Amino acid sequence: MSGERGVVVGYDGSPASEAAVRWAAAAARLRGVPLTVAHAWDVYGAAGPLAIPVGDLVAAAEQVVGEGADHARETAGEVRAVIGRGGPTPVLLEAAAEAELVVVGTRGRGGFAGLVLGSTAVELASHASAPVVVVRDRPAEETRSGGPVVVGVDGSAASLEALALAFTEADLRGADLVAVTAWPAEPEIGTVPLLDAGSLREFAAERLDRLAEPLRDKYPGVRVRTEVVTGSPREVLLGAAEDARLIVVGSRGHGGFRGLLLGSVSHALLHHADAPVAVAHAPRDAG
Repeated sequence: MSGERGVVVGYDGSPASEAAVRWAAAAARLRGVPLTVAHAWDVYGAAGPLAIPVGDLVAAAEQVVGEGADHARETAGEVRAVIGRGGPTPVLLEAAAEAELVVVGTRGRGGFAGLVLGSTAVELASHASAPVVVVRDRPAEETRSGGPVVVGVDGSAASLEALALAFTEADLRGADLVAVTAWPAEPEIGTVPLLDAGSLREFAAERLDRLAEPLRDKYPGVRVRTEVVTGSPREVLLGAAEDARLIVVGSRGHGGFRGLLLGSVSHALLHHADAPVAVAHAPRDAG
């Protein structure tokens, strides 16, 4: 199984993976690219009191992934179904080697069980070259398709990739974009004695505008609002994302969004944000 350009989605038959397939199919259609539906299987994942022939496991995997592909064809154009033997991370990484987007559900069963809350999520987000989108299981009528795309920006390399991805997603969907920087309630100003807290906040707002300016020019049809909001990153992003159709963050940042993927902020977003969460990665050669 080799990767190809387009969107890749993990499917295992669970409700969350069905939601992921629906979201991924729509994303592929908007981009005009193929969709690959991937499923992971392994002998060890089917351990039980009776030995199951490998041929039966392969047939079962093909049936599952075929079901996912059928769901996708209701929305997407070109759909490819693939299975891979092994854990979900290597299977998805191989399928998404050349992909522009990887999509998974929050919780699954079988090959993709525990994707978000266990080590697989960390591994996938750390090693995938493409952005990873995590989709919650919720009815289609709750997608809030009229909401904005929200992106967290702290100036790190990963957050700048997130900003670029957010502009792309907003442009594809005809959505507004809200770029947000978290500002501590009591900022440390001792290292810059000539500036007070108000001046530092104004500087942060100007910097956020400067970071967004080249992308405003590239995507003139996207209406953009930049905000510096007082509070912890967890509070700021969850508050800004209440009506969002997509939340975009960097895999690792500094300042307000440091540790986003591995710490409490990521867990807060994945557990409490109703919108899909996209994690963008810094370029490999970024510091």
